[in-house]
Amino acid sequence: MAESPLGWNEVFSPAASGFDSLVPFLATAQLLAADASVVVEVGCGRGAMVAAGNPRPFQDLRGPGRQVIGIDIDPAGKQNPALDEFRLIEGDRWPLSDGEADLAVSDWTLEHVENPTAFVAELTRVLRPGGAFVARTVSRHSLLSLASRSVPNAKHARVLEKIQPGREARDVFPTMYRMNTRRDLAALLDREFEWTVAHRGGLHHYAHPWPRLARAIAVVEPRLPQTLRTTLVIYARKRT
Repeated sequence: MAESPLGWNEVFSPAASGFDSLVPFLATAQLLAADASVVVEVGCGRGAMVAAGNPRPFQDLRGPGRQVIGIDIDPAGKQNPALDEFRLIEGDRWPLSDGEADLAVSDWTLEHVENPTAFVAELTRVLRPGGAFVARTVSRHSLLSLASRSVPNAKHARVLEKIQPGREARDVFPTMYRMNTRRDLAALLDREFEWTVAHRGGLHHYAHPWPRLARAIAVVEPRLPQTLRTTLVIYARKRT
């Protein structure tokens, strides 16, 4: 029986290491989670990649003495196997007490947020002073976002089925891109948070069906202006 490789491929790729969003996002999330008692996964989803048996245990933020709570507007989140507890979001208020969380993590969720002001108000409320927020999302000015916004939301599932084989329609949600630029984030976070954002790559992941194109994109994207790169990785800490 063949042994599975250690780690994730981007670490060992000369084109992706140090540039792809996966490494800084998940490594930072795990680093901060190590000092947290309560971690909240905002927009946790049903854990499709974990449930599919994808060998990526580093996506699991659970650990001894730590509780991972997943929150989502979709009740399918209760199927997520990488959570200690799931809580359903009903309305704008998150199902968490004031200052309950040490760390909030959000992966590919911010691009779907309809009311960013309400989202950040709840994030501020549930994080304790000094608590942190780490998120990964699509840049509004990226080539991926421009292509996405040229396709009606109703047709996104059909398009993604071709470029991401195996992705199910139930895991595709409408995109808004209302908190997906540095300027948007500054207006939302400056008052209550110390924060920074890194522009990273990732467009090559959407070209997996075409390996040569994916390799070419992985070489070219790091040379693009920051605003045209695919991914934003956001690091924020609530002011004490």
